[in-house]
Amino acid sequence: MRVAPSKRRRRLADDLDEEHELRIDMIHKESHFNFVKMHLLSHFSDHIRQFGNIPMYSTEFGELAHKEQIKDGWRRSNKNDVERQMLHSYGRQHAIQMRLLNVNSLRCCGANLCDDVLGYLDKTTSTVSTPAPFGRILRGRRDDVSDVLDCFKVLGISLDPICLELIRYSRHNVPTERRLPEEPSILQLLPVELLTQLEIPVLAFQETNVYDIHRARCTGTHRFRNQESRNDWVCVQAGSEEMYGALRGHRLAKIVALFEITDCSQDTVRRLAGVQMLSPVNSGRPSDIHSLVSVQVREDAREFTLVDIRTNIGLVHLIPEGDRRWIVNSRVDLRTFNEIY
Repeated sequence: MRVAPSKRRRRLADDLDEEHELRIDMIHKESHFNFVKMHLLSHFSDHIRQFGNIPMYSTEFGELAHKEQIKDGWRRSNKNDVERQMLHSYGRQHAIQMRLLNVNSLRCCGANLCDDVLGYLDKTTSTVSTPAPFGRILRGRRDDVSDVLDCFKVLGISLDPICLELIRYSRHNVPTERRLPEEPSILQLLPVELLTQLEIPVLAFQETNVYDIHRARCTGTHRFRNQESRNDWVCVQAGSEEMYGALRGHRLAKIVALFEITDCSQDTVRRLAGVQMLSPVNSGRPSDIHSLVSVQVREDAREFTLVDIRTNIGLVHLIPEGDRRWIVNSRVDLRTFNEIY
């Protein structure tokens, strides 16, 4: 039986409407914003207060690339067949830079290069070599502390574990002839200066002589800028790259104290940071759910660990995940995103 054209059109329209409704229902069931890139937006205000601007979402990289790849190439062209000349100019610059890096690597390995090549490399040293990094700087001295006993009374930490930790640090990190005294009555009277800020130079992503300064704060129980106290999370170099999974030899810790301790008998000053170490969850492997590493405070962890301030390599941003557990936000900048994966 033949169907009238009007009925056939009506039936086709009904089928299309039904298919559209099914598609909308499927989208509503399966689509959501519960993924890590959207969730991290809720934590950016904390990151900005701690680090400043968010380089990961900065337009600076795009602007610089536009200048180097487009504008400079346009100026060098004769304005005829411009696109081809711009691509050729940028490709030639990139090839020369790669050639310089390869030749400089050969020189570092002891290869026999001619004098002309060595002379040209010396003229371009700044583009292929890494200068010595700046040192860490302690700032913000407090006037209410004079010795070890005063220092940890102010911080609200009992003296016995501190003395034990000072002895442990001295035995593991200081030559025998320059170790701190191990007698508690002498140790607790050693001169100490308590500080509130550590400036850490961090090499900028894909740069050889440009450093960002991370300012790690540690105010103890004191208020920071008329708000609650601030004791920042930092990344500590604690082993080789094969350790701690995606953290690649790093451990995360909260700064509890920054101080300089003087051993008058040896005429030496130790610049130390007291930290509360966190342990990586699942051996530092990223989660299958959010592709980020989680860390936690273990039940058997030491309450207080002393490290040299030179092992503090930068600030980190942690997102609370549960009781005594956090997610490591590796999206704060390109350097962290490139190192933790």
